[in-house]
Formats: sequence, C-alpha cells, structure tokens
Amino acid sequence: MVHASAAADADHLPVPSSMGQQGSVQYLADRKDGVLLLATAGVGMEDSEDDSEEWQPPSSDTDEAQLGFGTRATHSDGSIHGSDEAAGYGEGMSVGDWEQGEDGIVKSEGEDDMEEEEEPPVFCVNCTEEMSDGVCLACGHNMAQDAELFSTDASTITLPAHLRHQHTPAGGKVALVYDERMELHQEGKHNPHPERPDRIRAVMARLLASGLSERCVRTECPPATHEQLASVHTKELIEFVDAMAAGRTPQAQLMMTSDTYINAHTYECARLAAGGAAEVAQLVARGEAAHGAAIIRPPGHHAESNMAMGFCFFNNAAVAAKAAQAAGAQRVLILDWDIHHGNGTQHIFEDDDSVMYMSIHRYDRGAFYPGTGAVDEVGVGRGQGYSVNIPWDGPDMCNGDYISALHHVLLPIAYEFNPDLVIVSAGFDAAEGDPIGGCRVTPECFAHMTAALKAVAPIVLLLEGGYNLLSTATSTEACLRVLLGEQCPHLPGHRHPSPLGLRAIQQALLVQARWWRSLQPAASAVIAAHQAQLRAQREADAAAAAERQRQAMLRPAETPAVAAARTQQRGVPPILAAAARAGGGRSPEERKAARRQAERRAHQVLAAIRKKALRVFWRRHRRVAEQRRARAAQARAAS
Repeated sequence: MVHASAAADADHLPVPSSMGQQGSVQYLADRKDGVLLLATAGVGMEDSEDDSEEWQPPSSDTDEAQLGFGTRATHSDGSIHGSDEAAGYGEGMSVGDWEQGEDGIVKSEGEDDMEEEEEPPVFCVNCTEEMSDGVCLACGHNMAQDAELFSTDASTITLPAHLRHQHTPAGGKVALVYDERMELHQEGKHNPHPERPDRIRAVMARLLASGLSERCVRTECPPATHEQLASVHTKELIEFVDAMAAGRTPQAQLMMTSDTYINAHTYECARLAAGGAAEVAQLVARGEAAHGAAIIRPPGHHAESNMAMGFCFFNNAAVAAKAAQAAGAQRVLILDWDIHHGNGTQHIFEDDDSVMYMSIHRYDRGAFYPGTGAVDEVGVGRGQGYSVNIPWDGPDMCNGDYISALHHVLLPIAYEFNPDLVIVSAGFDAAEGDPIGGCRVTPECFAHMTAALKAVAPIVLLLEGGYNLLSTATSTEACLRVLLGEQCPHLPGHRHPSPLGLRAIQQALLVQARWWRSLQPAASAVIAAHQAQLRAQREADAAAAAERQRQAMLRPAETPAVAAARTQQRGVPPILAAAARAGGGRSPEERKAARRQAERRAHQVLAAIRKKALRVFWRRHRRVAEQRRARAAQARAAS
C-alpha cells in the first residue's frame, strides 16, 4: 500500500479502505490527467463490479473537508480551525492554505517550492518518527517491511514463536466489531498525526493474517444514536462536533483542544466508534457473546462530557458502559491500561457507584498528559472509592510493574466489587516501542492481564491509544487469542515491580484500603513495613552518633589555637571559647576538669555582672524616688 507520507512521491492520494465480511480491500487513488481512478487489491473479497470506475474531483466550491484533510473548520468561507501546535504536530491550515494544482492534486501553498529546494523528510509508517536511509531511528522499522504491516496474507508476516499457538477450542463466541469507514477520519498532512487510519488497518490486517478474525463472530458497527451519546455527553458537545465536521459555524463556544483535528467525516467516524463499542457491550451483557472486542477509532477515554480533547470526541467506554447497563448489566468495571489517564471516563462516573473506573497510567507528578489521575482521586459523593488510580511517576515501566499492580491492587478490588461486565480501555501506547508512552510492556503482559480479568467477568476490549503499528497489532492479537480460549504465552522479564512501581502500588494500597476490606491486610503490612523501616533508620542514626562520639574521644588533643579557631567558627561566645582553650594539650579527664573550672569562672563572671547591674538599678531607683519626694514636699510648702 502507499502511505500518506509517500503520497506525493508515488503520485497517489490515499482513500479510505473498504472491508467486507472476510477480508480487506485497500483503495488507492491513481492520478491520471486530473481524474482519480479507483483500483482494488485484497484477499477473500468480492470483486468490484467495475475496477475502472472514475471518481470525479470536487468542484471549485466544494469544501476541502470532503477530501478528508484534518482541519477543524474546513468549510469554504475560510473560517479559522484549530491547530496541532500544542502537541507538536505542525501548524493547522485554514481553507485558504490549500489550492488546486495544474495536475488536479490539492496542494498547500509553497509545496512546489519546497519540493524544488529540498526533498521532504520521510516518516516511519510504523511510529510516525523521521527515518534515515530507510530505517526508523526510533523503533528500528525498515521501509522494506511496510507491506507486512498491512498484509492479510499469513505467509508475508512473521509471528513470534510464543504466539504460534495451535487453535484451541474457544470458550464461547467472541464478537468482533470493525468498520472501515472509521478510516475516513484523517488529518492528511505530510507529517502523519499519531492517531491515524493506519492504526486500525494494521490491527485488522494482523487479525486476518493470523486467522483470528475468522474465529470471531463479525458484528455490524452501527452508529451511536443521539440518545446513546446524550447519556454521557452534553447536547452542546454533540452539536459542536457535528457542526465543525459539516463546515458550519457552531453556536456553542470552542469545545475542543488544539491537539485534536477534525475533518468532514469525523462526526460519523466518532459515532461509529461509540456505536461499535455500545453494540459489542450489549451483545456480551445480554449473553449473546462470551467476550467482545471493538477495533475502533477515534479513541474516546479523554473525551469529557462537554469537551473533545486528546484525539477523542465521544467517550466510547462510557457510552458502552451505559449501553451495557441498559442491556441488563447492573455493575460495570472499566479498566483503562492506556498510558494516559482517562480523565473523561473518570469524571463522567466519579459520582456513580454502579460503574467503577480503574486506571494504570503515567502521571510523572502531574507533568504527563493530561495531568489527572493522582492516587488520591477516588471519586466524589456516593462514588467515593469507585475511582482507583495507580499513577507511575516516570517512564520505563515494565511487565513486573503492571502485573504487580494488577494482582496486588486491582484484582482484589474487582472481585470485591463483583461486576457483571469488564470493559477494558485497551490502549497499547504503554507497549515497548511506542513513540509516546515511553514504557516497555510486552504483548505477553497484556495477554496475562486479559486472562486475569476473564476470571472476574465477561470482557469487552475497546481499542484506545497505541501509535506503534506493530506493537499495537501484536498486543491486540495476544489479547484476542486469550479471549478465544488459548493459553497465555510465557511472560518475559522480571515479575517484580521497579522501585517507582512499588511506591505507586503501596500508595494505592494505603489510599484504597479505606473503602475496600480486601486491601486492608496488605495495607497493614505496608504500614508495618514502613514503621519497621523508620525504627531501623532511628537505630542506624543512634549508632552513627555513638560512633562519632567514640571517634571524637580517640582524636589527638587539639592545641589551644586550633580549639579557639574551631569554636570561633561555630559562633561560640568568648567566655565559653576560653573554657574550650583551657582543655588543649591535656588528657580527657584533665580537659574535662579544666572545662568545668572555666565554666564555673564564666558563671562567676556573669553573676558578678548581674550583681553590679542590680546595684546600679537600685541606686538609680532610690535617687529617682528621693527626687519625687522632694518635689512633692516643695509643692505642699508652696500651697
């Protein structure tokens, strides 16, 4: 396939793919004399009736939004849209920045000059970082392996040994939701945005090539209804996203942050993502499927009830939880293992005791996006204790940290909560090689966490983040294999937490033990260990002080000059300094006796000074009293 970053060089303009029940078809737009011709290539798909069907370019008054470019307000009146400057993805463009070239290709101003002056950089298809000599310096991906990322042919991909399992009998039907129309939401810039259509293309290609898609029950992906969206979002936000995507000026004020792009298809894609999440959650809640998975985008866990942010428009997990409750699930547990905290999901349910939100995420003391998810954020009102956060205060968290957090904190609470359904906000940007997450979790770890959650309640996996295509695809495959009943692969690496991870787990235990009795023994053990550590520290300090005193007794005697200089540096009064000087050149007993004698002399001097001051005071007092009596006698005589 041709990636968006190479579109200009290959004279192709990517058009969203289309997928039937059994395979994937990738459409590419070939430029010939200003007319885009659709060509198909796929596996196990129905043949197109007319492979040479012409696609007519838009008329001059057609909005650029119809081409799928990622601007916020992409309507023809040139109104301003948001940019990606805050996230570092380049400046946004207004409609006036685009023009129709002589060859019929839509280009930005100055693009021809840039091509003449220097060759544009090539970006990695796998992780969007810049490449050098065909190799990505960030993830090590080779440009020659691009085709493998999206291939649906099992012979063209290399499966790791631990994922080459024999197909074991499934433990029940697993519903799989996917719709290729969600690929229409794209930014369309040369430097690809991390949240791009290639993410779900690569995941579905992996599932098709490994045969997992055929073992699942493919389910339709209906758009979310207005009622489903309104159950967790305000009417103003829904209308805002619809108006911005349609090119209308929204009546409400700006309800979207600058890191989030939008095009003409965004509203429908966001509805499909939320609707697909709701559909699979309802199927599992009604017992029509044992488990479910939704390969959806745009993601949703950052979306607040009244704000689109963090690449998210509608909160897919929240919509799914409400839909599951409408289908009969009384208690729903949402576990978010995306590297970013799901601020939107937590805030939507923070006062609801029927929906528990758990999150394992990077926090970095509030410096990591979105800056929420501290350990003491436990919910409000009757929802106190139903928000559980385990925040990492740094990168490089590994399998041992996640497995320890799951088994020591999350699983005991989950069993005590006893949910009817578990929804996993399955973001894979904590996976090794992700350009944003900075952690080193492997696909095997995600598989083990999925297996542990299967024992709690039926599971629904919803794709959230994950911006390394290979890591996201292999991690999704590992989780889906577990849902289909396969054994977990061997967990590589150490299984104990790092120092940062241990501290976060202990803090979460101490905070959550107030509400969950299953954590109280572990919290008591943490407190006892902390108290023992304090006692050991106090004993070590006392031993160090005794050793310093012993060493001082064994030091050679100081000369009077050295003793005077040392005491003067410490700010010792002159009288006590003289006492210290008196001890120079003698044995310890003699120095001690000399110091006591000098101190007695110092006290005698101070007593003499005090006595003299008192005499002066009383002498002056008597003189003043005599003068007062004399003036009184004169006054009586005069009268």
